Amino acid sequence: MKTKRYSNLIPIIGLSILTAACAPTGQKVKNHYYSADLSGLELDKSYSPTLVYVRPEAPLFDQYNKFIVDNVSINYNDPEMKELSPEDVAKIQNYFRDNLIASLREGGYEVTTKSQPDTMRISFYLSNLKAPSAAANVTAALAPFAISVGEVTVEAHFSEALNNRLDIVAIAHSQGSRLLNAKPWSTWSDIENALDQWVAGIRKVIDDAHK
Repeated sequence: MKTKRYSNLIPIIGLSILTAACAPTGQKVKNHYYSADLSGLELDKSYSPTLVYVRPEAPLFDQYNKFIVDNVSINYNDPEMKELSPEDVAKIQNYFRDNLIASLREGGYEVTTKSQPDTMRISFYLSNLKAPSAAANVTAALAPFAISVGEVTVEAHFSEALNNRLDIVAIAHSQGSRLLNAKPWSTWSDIENALDQWVAGIRKVIDDAHK
């Protein structure tokens, strides 16, 4: 029977955005425009609602001690992306990348820009990025029930950097919690919370692999 060598790679990434009580909640991914070429990857349905595609017999995270974190990209196939200001989009792109780099360095891992042996490239593509006005949340009589919440779909690519071989693609859609929302005055905070959970999940997977 074929062994799933990647079995300890993804669960935290897939589940981390679902666990915190006040964090964004995971949603089924719908009508997703893939940024990845999924050739050679297989869908593992056990991580639903997160979509996880893996290359059979992909190396484990313990094989990597250096990481390249690409600039965060936006998938503009989503027409609603046009409603957001370029300044706000750039801010959230930098927020995501900077936080992951800081977390990796805090854990003692090398973050580099060079493709070399034992290096993993991590790339993110954001779509379905929605940050509606939160004004109604502040004045709603039922506060802290949030009428408007932020949403984002993250498509994460994990590649062997030296040969640019894509081994894992994970996709999850998150939206802010409408009940007991900790920051109902900001739908951007819902998006930031979702990205924070991704950073925490990736860091935990890497830490666990190197124990």
